[in-house]
Amino acid sequence: MDSELFKNRSVGSCLNDAFDLFRSNFKTLFRRLWLPAVVLSLLLAVAMMFSIQNPDGSDNMMLNLCMFANYLLVIAAYVWFYTIIISLLNGRSVKANLPRITRLTFLIIGVVIVIGIVLAGGAILNYAGVKNPNQLQGANIQLILGLLACMLVFFVALLPLNFSVMKYCMEEDKKVFSIFQKPYVMGLRHWGYIFLTALLTGIINMVISIVVLLPFYVIVLCNMINRNGMAFGDPSGLTGGFLFLAFITAAVCTFVGLFVRPWIVFSYYYAYGSIEEKEKGRKKSKELTVSEE
Repeated sequence: MDSELFKNRSVGSCLNDAFDLFRSNFKTLFRRLWLPAVVLSLLLAVAMMFSIQNPDGSDNMMLNLCMFANYLLVIAAYVWFYTIIISLLNGRSVKANLPRITRLTFLIIGVVIVIGIVLAGGAILNYAGVKNPNQLQGANIQLILGLLACMLVFFVALLPLNFSVMKYCMEEDKKVFSIFQKPYVMGLRHWGYIFLTALLTGIINMVISIVVLLPFYVIVLCNMINRNGMAFGDPSGLTGGFLFLAFITAAVCTFVGLFVRPWIVFSYYYAYGSIEEKEKGRKKSKELTVSEE
């Protein structure tokens, strides 16, 4: 996929050039991504069916193990899907990129687990000294404020990873832990630029996702209304083929929605190139200043 990467672009130009790259290479993208998109959409549809049938979870150990296995397969399918996108951008084979993207995925999952442990530990400590209802009310307020503060801190700290992760994906010599080293510092210097890129791509993706998934949301709403009616003793008003219809709708909607993801990756791809160009200009300006002195 030919594109001029290293160019000083505004955030709007990154998104626009990403769309042009997506549009001009859509046939190639579809040809390369349709199979992992089908597999991923089917696996995600299975997870959605579990949520519809068991909104409060399940006590069935075997069912929970099956769902856990499904979630692992979802992660593997996502790795496959994104590896193909990255391969189209950096020109290396899927075979060469797959181990690198897999290592990156494990590292990100590890970070998420650590964050979860920190939040859970904070919640446990928050309630450790509660001895009466009055203290419980205060502890609840502290927990909400603490969670909001932690979420803000984690958001600010993790945002530069959008740059360092893309740099790792594009540059073969980078090791996976480099995403927390010099590239992370570079991303931190351009935090505002990355934030605007993430904000705009996030808003556009959210709007498209709402439209694409609207048929599935209607099905979920019908199921909720039916469950509420059954809770009051009314008979089920859903047909016998409801679950099959819900599964097909979820799979089709998810399949369509997945093809927004390449555009998002392309946006960060151009943001990465723009930041690299800005850093080159910054370095040259610094060298000129030193030579003049």
